[in-house]
Amino acid sequence: MAGSSMDGLDLAEVSFFKGSSWTFKVENCKTYSYDEKISGLLSGASDDSIELQYLTDRLFGEWIGECVQDFTSEKQDLIAVHGHTLIHQPENGISWQLGRGDIIADFTGMKVVSDFRSQDVESGGQGAPLVPVGDFELFKAYDACLNLGGIANVSIKGRKLAWDICPCNQVLNYYSIQLNKPFDENGRIASSGTVNSDWLNALRSDSFFTKAPPKSLPNEFIHTSVLNQVEPTEGLRTYCEFIAERIISDASEHLPPGSKILSTGGGALNTFLMELLNQNHKSLDFVVPERQLIDFKEAIVFAFLGLLKLRNEINVLASVTGAKRDSSSGVIHYPK
Repeated sequence: MAGSSMDGLDLAEVSFFKGSSWTFKVENCKTYSYDEKISGLLSGASDDSIELQYLTDRLFGEWIGECVQDFTSEKQDLIAVHGHTLIHQPENGISWQLGRGDIIADFTGMKVVSDFRSQDVESGGQGAPLVPVGDFELFKAYDACLNLGGIANVSIKGRKLAWDICPCNQVLNYYSIQLNKPFDENGRIASSGTVNSDWLNALRSDSFFTKAPPKSLPNEFIHTSVLNQVEPTEGLRTYCEFIAERIISDASEHLPPGSKILSTGGGALNTFLMELLNQNHKSLDFVVPERQLIDFKEAIVFAFLGLLKLRNEINVLASVTGAKRDSSSGVIHYPK
């Protein structure tokens, strides 16, 4: 899993078991941080020429292949790769994730499932969120799953709905970096700041946040609609308030009191943000699991989505994306 937080590649080796329901066991996991070369390629790709974008697509695929080879010496049944989203414009029929699956297959000698979004987009869907089938099948003990990654998204089990709520760590890390920190550990900086009411009200007024699902966010949304030239500490405090407000508003609309919400992704480690969530809505239980699941849940789910594709079973739901039909999405690449 290469997420929109732009911090690295999460790799999880997972075994899945099918009985009366699906279960899984994580055999191994590791995060490969982006070096300066990869970080520079990905961060500047949206402004590059199409020729350079195709080159980045190939180079990122090769780098993923190298990481996989370092991670495991065993022949795996398959590799499932989300890739780095370069363009996500479902309204124009486009969603492009960098990290070519065919290159990874040739590099590793293993089957690869990639390009999970295109088939759904071609069927009129958002191509996102992709994780709900995994959320519904693998985490049945919870009423909902909340991912606090670069973008915050939620899956509601009983309603079979899911959507992108708002940018999350993309924005928080933007302000942390201005303070020479890669992220705000435990939300300590945010907790010391003050809320900028003018910016908070401007965020509330954006039409995306009150739009009913299905809906999804492109990475560039933070630059066109979110970021503001506020002082970084004030930015962190204000945006934590906004994230918590949006999550509580969305969750309250679709979940009954007492619901248990599995909370994962880097934002689940932000103690201040989680306190805002639990203090501001005491009838919902935002559960933070063990560290491995916080960090690797998305990678685990994409392994599962790749397995379902290999079995030609549904892995993307029309009720989530707005597509004309459910689909078994993804492209299978075989090594030469």
